[in-house]
Amino acid sequence: MFIPYSEVDKNARIWIYQSDRKLNSEELDDIKIQLTELCEKWNAHGDPLACSFQLYDWFICLFVDESKFNASGCSIDSSVAVIKSIANQYNIDFFNRLNIAFLEGEETKVLPLNDFKRCVSSEMIVYNNLVKTKGEFEENWKASIKDTWLSKYLEN
Repeated sequence: MFIPYSEVDKNARIWIYQSDRKLNSEELDDIKIQLTELCEKWNAHGDPLACSFQLYDWFICLFVDESKFNASGCSIDSSVAVIKSIANQYNIDFFNRLNIAFLEGEETKVLPLNDFKRCVSSEMIVYNNLVKTKGEFEENWKASIKDTWLSKYLEN
């Protein structure tokens, strides 16, 4: 069951899918329709999941409020199938965890890890796609590299 993002509890679980390229406005419009359909139908063993999403130029973020019903393995698999379908439709890779997203000024950049390691600096703001809840997402998704797992690539 789709709920507006503003009504999603701060403890809601999140899944972040990072694209390997910037999504254009037509793609974002179509993806919004597909994710709304997912949310309207998404369930765990027949129980409707209270869910929402946020779209950004490089990201799909899915949220599930598990205060009533937990997302099950099968329900998570069904959401991944939708993301894979979108990926195939637009020739996008949402599953390469070795692509690192960061801010360069106001612009989001994505580089393969090996390229990222060559330009890393202690002042970088990176996207911490390991956040687990809406609250963490809102507070720590864009974080100083020093506060993320990527800090290990800073020179000592």
